Amino acid sequence: MPSRKTSTKSKRSAPKGRVGSKTVPVKKRQSGSGGRAKKSNGSNGRSNFSFGRFLLLVVVTVVVVVAARNDFDLQDMISDFRRFNIWDLGGGDRGDDIAFSDDFYAKADYLALLYPEGREVVYLDVVTIQAEDWEYERLDIGGHDDLERTLPIVAFLSERNLGTADERERQTHNPTGWQQNQHEVDGTSVWVKNRGHLIAYTFTFNFNAEGEFAYGYLGSEDEPANLFTQTAHSNQFVMTRYEQQVRSVLADGGEVVFKAAPIFRDDELMARGIWLQAVSTCDELMFSVFIFNEQPGVVIDHESGENWLYE
Repeated sequence: MPSRKTSTKSKRSAPKGRVGSKTVPVKKRQSGSGGRAKKSNGSNGRSNFSFGRFLLLVVVTVVVVVAARNDFDLQDMISDFRRFNIWDLGGGDRGDDIAFSDDFYAKADYLALLYPEGREVVYLDVVTIQAEDWEYERLDIGGHDDLERTLPIVAFLSERNLGTADERERQTHNPTGWQQNQHEVDGTSVWVKNRGHLIAYTFTFNFNAEGEFAYGYLGSEDEPANLFTQTAHSNQFVMTRYEQQVRSVLADGGEVVFKAAPIFRDDELMARGIWLQAVSTCDELMFSVFIFNEQPGVVIDHESGENWLYE
């Protein structure tokens, strides 16, 4: 596909005129203690749950302090890896109910500081896109920041943007943090990194270089502004589940606003995860999820993209 102009901001929104979006359902948080803790043996009445939360806060604080140091230590990284159980991904979709402000960047900064703690996904109770802000198909590309890291992309998609991977060719662009390795994990040989598409290749047909709808253009295959360094697990086993939800709505004739934002911590070159949001125009679909960019059995240094087999 022809290269597209890039910028650090979306250029425009189409005229309003779509139906409104619905309120995102919020899960009720379970009480940690089930009631006030009873005093016993002269204790001050604090519950084990409260102490556990305090201990977790201390541990997280220590990890953040270590991560802020400039001198990288592999042993520290492995210790963090063990402590937060990163290799145990895939045990189901566990998420947090997180209340954010309406500011996209405040949310992104918060997400960048999260550790997986055994999770693949964190479910969010807000979206920063609205279906009624769009009227026709459009692909707004964020481009790159001053470190050449990929910025968010927003798209308004219809069935006319669906295509197949039949004519897809080999990708060659290496996004920031591209340090490829092959490891043997639980008897299976794994290539850790993928060139992950923010907006799936099969969703981006019939967009020209300016992101406007135009028949005849193939999908965004090796476009640098639509690629980031993503783990194989995040791309092939987690993100694909949400892409399939979008694909189903489009195939049924629906329209979807879709936003994908790689989330980086500080000046790190490999994203900590990707924040996906989708809102359909007829209330068939709405989600907002943060997918951790981790690989089971592998330790990753997100500052550079280097990775090692966990032993």
